[in-house]
Order: sequence, then structure tokens, then C-alpha cells
Amino acid sequence: MIDKLNELILAAFAIVGTIVGKRIFTNHDTLSERITALEKTIVTKEDLHHIERKMEMILAHLINKGEKL
Repeated sequence: MIDKLNELILAAFAIVGTIVGKRIFTNHDTLSERITALEKTIVTKEDLHHIERKMEMILAHLINKGEKL
């Protein structure tokens, strides 16, 4: 009787461990995918340098155009 109870307890722990492990690895995979997607959308300072130059050129053009009027 005690052997059956021990086997039942071990089987229950194995099932619970499997379910918990699967959830942990699924959550980890989901988190990795979200981080990868976020890394693709992050803009670095080097990326902004070209935009800043264009904005400076546009601003200088608008200021010079305003002075001529």
C-alpha cells in the first residue's frame, strides 16, 4: 500500500514538474521573441545622426528662406 502511495506521489510530482517546466520554457521562448522584436525597433545614436543632419539642413533652408523674404 505504501509503495503504491509513493509511486502515486512520484507520478504526481513528475506530472507537475513537466507542466511547470513546459510553462517556463514557453515563457522564455516568448520573452526571447519579444526582446528580438524590440531590438529591431530600437534606434541607435548612429541611426539618428543622419536624421539630425537632414533636420539641420531643413531648418537652415527655412531660416535662409525667411531672411530673403
